[in-house]
Amino acid sequence: MTGTRNLGLFYPYTTTNAIDVYVDADFAGCHDTRRSTSGYIVLFNNCCVSWLSKKQASVAKSTTEAEFVAMSYGTRHIRWLLKGLADLRLHVPIAMHADNTGANFLAVNPQINVRTKHIAVDFFITREALEDNLFVLLKVESVNNLADICTKILAKPAHQRMVTLLGCR
Repeated sequence: MTGTRNLGLFYPYTTTNAIDVYVDADFAGCHDTRRSTSGYIVLFNNCCVSWLSKKQASVAKSTTEAEFVAMSYGTRHIRWLLKGLADLRLHVPIAMHADNTGANFLAVNPQINVRTKHIAVDFFITREALEDNLFVLLKVESVNNLADICTKILAKPAHQRMVTLLGCR
């Protein structure tokens, strides 16, 4: 594989339904503004159906905050997907995969302490969605986080591996 120009997404037939959302962020990746980049990849039955790569609107003060903001973007997309699924009368299990232990802890732990009180309240929608059982939150190892491709430049072998995992052929 020398490039991705001639690749397309492949959607094989399956009888099971599941949605997996992988979220990630770099921390202060923009050298000019020190803003972080959020990214998410949405897989439906292990096939990529949606993705986002977006510079965050404000400067994150920690890796945990940058990742937590990325989780909120993923959560907003999950809420949008759930509306469409409800219109189709479909119930599909959804899992969010995130690789930052601190952000994962913050998402499920109702405590706010000195180290997290600066994080804007609107990013806590992830915790609310988890409390409403809209999805489950799973820890993913960084090397297996598909959203890495949206947030950073990857070495060629890692990039090729991600492209394959996203179902490109």
